[in-house]
Amino acid sequence: MPDNKKQYSDKINELLSEMPEFVSDFIYNFGRVENYATKLEYCRDIKVYLEFIVSFLPKHCDKNIKDLSIDDVANIEILDINRFLTTLSGNHKESTVKRKRASLSSMYGFFVATGKMSRNPIAATKTIKIPNKDVIYLTNNEQRVLLDTVRHGTNLHDSVAKVHYIYADRDSAMFILLLDTGLRVSEMLDTDIIDFNLEECSVVVTRKGGDTQVIYYSDECRDYLEIYFTSQKAKFGLTSKNLKFPAFTTTSGNRLGVRAVEILVKKYVSVCLPEKARIISPHKLRSSFAMSFYAASDNDILLLKKKMNHKSIQTTNIYAKASDTAMKESRSLLQGLR
Repeated sequence: MPDNKKQYSDKINELLSEMPEFVSDFIYNFGRVENYATKLEYCRDIKVYLEFIVSFLPKHCDKNIKDLSIDDVANIEILDINRFLTTLSGNHKESTVKRKRASLSSMYGFFVATGKMSRNPIAATKTIKIPNKDVIYLTNNEQRVLLDTVRHGTNLHDSVAKVHYIYADRDSAMFILLLDTGLRVSEMLDTDIIDFNLEECSVVVTRKGGDTQVIYYSDECRDYLEIYFTSQKAKFGLTSKNLKFPAFTTTSGNRLGVRAVEILVKKYVSVCLPEKARIISPHKLRSSFAMSFYAASDNDILLLKKKMNHKSIQTTNIYAKASDTAMKESRSLLQGLR
C-alpha cells in the first residue's frame, strides 16, 4: 500500500475506534474499497454529527458517542438535523456544509438499503444551495506565458533562476501535462513511469473514485515527458524492468506531493502573472484546460465531460455557462429577415 494510502487507512481506523461499530459497517462496506480519502472525510463528518447528538440533544447527553446505537441515530428528528446543519453554517462555508450533509445522507441511505433503518431523515432536511461562482482560469495566452516561465525560467528572481535548470524538465512536463489533459494533480502524481506509453501518447491513471482510464496527450506534451523520463532513467539507473517508479519526483527520487505542486504553481504564477497569483491554484489549471478544450472542440460538452471524468453533466456545465457567448453573438440573427 502506498504511503499516502496507508496514512489514510491508519487515520480512518483511528477515527472508527472512537465511534460506534455501526459506523465501521458503513465505512468498510460503502463505495469503493480504495477510496481512502473519501472514507476519511466520511469518518470526520460522521464523528462531528455524533458529537452534536451527545452534546446538544437532551435525550443523549448522558452518553459518549461510542454508546450511541444505530436505533438512536435512526430516530433523530428532522428538526434536530436541521439544527445541526444550521450550527455548521455558522462555522463553515456552504460547500463544506453541503458535503457534510451528503456524507450523512450516504450513511443513512446505506442503512436503509441494507434494511437496518426504515427511513433516511436527511432527505427531508433543508437543502444547501451554493451560489454560482465565476470560473477562474487562465486564457490560452496566459497559459503560454506561464509555460514560458516554467520552461525557461523567464522572470524568475536571480537566486531561483540559477537553480531552475535542475527542475525545468520535470516542471515543464508536469505543467503541460496538466494543461493538456485536465488531470487532477493527485491523479497525475499517483502515476509511475511505466504507466506512460510515449508511442501512443497515453497514460493510464486512477481517476477520482477509483476507476482506471487511459488518458491521451499531445505530441508536444509527449516530447517534454520523453526528455524528463530519459533524464530520470539515467539519474536513477532505471531500465525497462524497473519502471514502476514515480513519474514525478523530488531530486532525491521520492514521489512528489500535492502540496509541492501547489507551491510550484504559486512560484511560477507570481512572477509571470502576478495579478493572478492569489487566485490560481493547481485546480485552476484543470479549469483552464476545460475552458480551452470546450472552445477548441466546438463546444462538445459530452466529450469534455468524459475528459474531465465528471459523473454528472451538471458539473461540466459550469464551463459551458462560463464560456457562453451565444447570447451576444446571436444579437443580430434576425436582422434583415423582417
